[in-house]
Amino acid sequence: MNNNRFALVIDDSISMRQYVTSILRQDGQVGEILAAENPDSALRLLQQHEGSLQVIISDWNMPGMPLSEFIETIQAQPHLAGVPVLLLTAESELKARAVAETVGAAGVLTKPFDPEQLLVLATAAIGTVDRRGSRRITPFIRCEVDLGFSNAQQVFSADIVTMSDTGILLRAPVPPCGVGQVYDIASLILRSVEDEELRVHAQILRIEADSEYHGADKRLLMAFQYENMDNDIRRSMQRYQKMYDPEQGKEH
Repeated sequence: MNNNRFALVIDDSISMRQYVTSILRQDGQVGEILAAENPDSALRLLQQHEGSLQVIISDWNMPGMPLSEFIETIQAQPHLAGVPVLLLTAESELKARAVAETVGAAGVLTKPFDPEQLLVLATAAIGTVDRRGSRRITPFIRCEVDLGFSNAQQVFSADIVTMSDTGILLRAPVPPCGVGQVYDIASLILRSVEDEELRVHAQILRIEADSEYHGADKRLLMAFQYENMDNDIRRSMQRYQKMYDPEQGKEH
């Protein structure tokens, strides 16, 4: 189960809410599952719940606030904008698709539906959010890199270009010839503005010349994916990222 992540099910039928919830529990990507009987209740739940909303699965016709208004309301909130909505409806397939297009839904299923169909749609939608949720930030710090795990090989300092929950892109000087070997896994030391030190292992995904730097000022771009992060390091990394504005790369 993914900590601090959750899905939201909206339907005025308690049996349908329970049915959809039971289907979602089969998806290992889904964290907590919240359920509401209508859009009004759903908004109150969202106001009270902290975390990252992965997907909304909702009936179309319910009493109270129209679903279209609910979707507009949440899209206006920066932390909820872009969350995929899957519609469940008893309308004809043709009309259901028209409704889904109108409200910008990521998918639609007509009742009764095959549980596997819902699971496939939900998995795809959540996967899209999780990839987008690997937020890129540009912190004003550096990273110490050890590519060889050898005392004879010099550790060098690199600039952080961007980073996310899953990996990091560094800009590094071109090392002199014969300084050592490059292995698949590197050791990285990240330093925060508060001088907190985070040590992680990362797999090298690619190394390429930085086209913005030429001649004697050549630089390399090095992309890494984090490996084997324990829970303490993961929590530290999350705290570390929260110090920065994900849009502007500025410290709060």
